[in-house]
Amino acid sequence: MNVLIIPAFFRTKDRPTLGSFFWDQARALKRAGHQVTILYCDTYSVKCVREYVSYAEEPSKECEGIQIHRMKVFCPLKHGIEGHREAFTRGIQHLYESYNQENGRPDVLHAHCCVWAGYAAMRLSEKTGIPYIITEHATLFELHKDKISKFNQTYIRQAFGNAARVICVSTAFAKLISDYRTSGDIQVIGNVVDFDQFKPCKSEPHSEMRFLTICYMNTKDQLLKKGMDILLEAWREFSRKYDTVKLIIGGGGHAGQKAVEWCREYGVEQSVEFAGSLSREQVAEQMQACDVFVLPSRYETFGVVYIEAMACGKPVIAAANGGPDDFVTNENGILIPPDDAERLVWAMEQVMQNQNRYDMESIRGSVKNKFSSQAIAGQLECIYEDVKAGAQARLS
Repeated sequence: MNVLIIPAFFRTKDRPTLGSFFWDQARALKRAGHQVTILYCDTYSVKCVREYVSYAEEPSKECEGIQIHRMKVFCPLKHGIEGHREAFTRGIQHLYESYNQENGRPDVLHAHCCVWAGYAAMRLSEKTGIPYIITEHATLFELHKDKISKFNQTYIRQAFGNAARVICVSTAFAKLISDYRTSGDIQVIGNVVDFDQFKPCKSEPHSEMRFLTICYMNTKDQLLKKGMDILLEAWREFSRKYDTVKLIIGGGGHAGQKAVEWCREYGVEQSVEFAGSLSREQVAEQMQACDVFVLPSRYETFGVVYIEAMACGKPVIAAANGGPDDFVTNENGILIPPDDAERLVWAMEQVMQNQNRYDMESIRGSVKNKFSSQAIAGQLECIYEDVKAGAQARLS
């Protein structure tokens, strides 16, 4: 199968983990024997002229057998997403012309996130007749739906409505997106987790019980979305009861200073360690070394970090916020209500007092059959074959 992937955002030299779930899925498909190409357009507004001028991404390269083609586009109206929509689409169509000459006609276009990769895929499909599917990940539809203009709502409905298939990464998210897909035929396929990289590993013995959280901290809104304020409020109460506990916070970003201020406000500096920005390898190492992973996000469309922790055999504590509801169970962790610091204290105590009830291999097994690269690639293959067959039937 010849698959052309169009992500709404993608990793850069400065941010190598950006859009990692798109890349992991592309790798899974390549490993399963498919021809995989990624087209991506970097758009820059007048606020980002310096970045536009200093752009250093390679226009074409091959990585792990996957062709990646990208270009930059200057878009004065990027921050008004109407302008971004059309600029991104023009860039993708330009890249496709070069791709098509070298690789031939793809069997399917796979867009990740409707705004605006899904829209670009729709326009390219109209031009070429190639069917497209959309996998939706974006919290935009839950957290910022009121900021989508009626003008843009129209284009979003068109992109979802005309797609050969729409996939969401969790059951709760699929219900949310059903407002845009009147046919209601939305499938649920989670994100890929690298079970070769994220796996149980013997760590150095430590005297304290280690709780780990991982999140981007680029803005205060991201901190609040991930429930860092709730976590540190709960940690104040929890660490007063137990003096042999430690909270490790991994992830970089400009708003990390706000989390430091909360630690000072709550008087928990001595029991909290900031690990800073982490590579994927370092994230795996931190998860292997911790005892419990905790992240009380207010909303998650999926929550790949929970699965990564469970792949390492660690129990997780999560809020019942959408994504984790599909895979966190009493056997591999605890779900609590969102925005509930008191219940979070209770959950941390439960895990601490009942460590022996959690089995590393059982926790890992509870997610491997659903989210390994082989499992996800297999589910996508079925969809691709069905979409391809449907397109051929319409032409005959």
